[in-house]
Amino acid sequence: MKRLMVKLGLVVLAAGTLGGVAAPSVASASTKKTPTFTNTDLKRYYKNAKSKTAFYFKTYKSNGKTGTLLIFGDFNGNNANVKYGVPTSIKLNKTGKTLTTKYKLIEFKTTENKTTTSLTKKAYTFKLTKKSSTTFSTKVTGSKLNRRLATSGKSVTYSKVKKSPASAYAKKYVKPALQKKYTKIFNSSTELTAAQKKQYATQYTNNAVKTMINNFNYKS
Repeated sequence: MKRLMVKLGLVVLAAGTLGGVAAPSVASASTKKTPTFTNTDLKRYYKNAKSKTAFYFKTYKSNGKTGTLLIFGDFNGNNANVKYGVPTSIKLNKTGKTLTTKYKLIEFKTTENKTTTSLTKKAYTFKLTKKSSTTFSTKVTGSKLNRRLATSGKSVTYSKVKKSPASAYAKKYVKPALQKKYTKIFNSSTELTAAQKKQYATQYTNNAVKTMINNFNYKS
């Protein structure tokens, strides 16, 4: 991922940071009925158990400069994956309740054991609306491996949390599905013993779950 940031550095950094975007500070006594975004909101994780998804804005430093990534984790069983988005525009509306983010996804292509990265030509948009101090709503579109944050699709209410939900979600929603998948694959082998089949199925499952967690909890 560090090489990725270097390759896409100019594009990523062009988006700037989230600092200063959310101008409203903690709501005063007279405005508590209409919650507005705070800078703290943009430093938290957002999770929803029903959709098995989570996301957050990741601020990182590359070559002495600061940039922002939008990281979306889909923990939906065998279709589990993590998407990285590069914000091209982050704007707060006049009421301070809705944050509109335009972003491009980072694409990974592997040819002859060499992985290259690029940004999608198309830019996507999603609106995050603050409902209360801990609940926010937006929409998720797509299916299977192609789900992402959008302005159309299924409405999802996310809970704001301090701790990354990756480990809990991966173990609860991803691990059982992958354990079943790999168990079936290795059980079909006629060259492995029963113990080996169980060992390999567990090993492959644990490695995949660990990768999913690490990809979501990206460390710059």
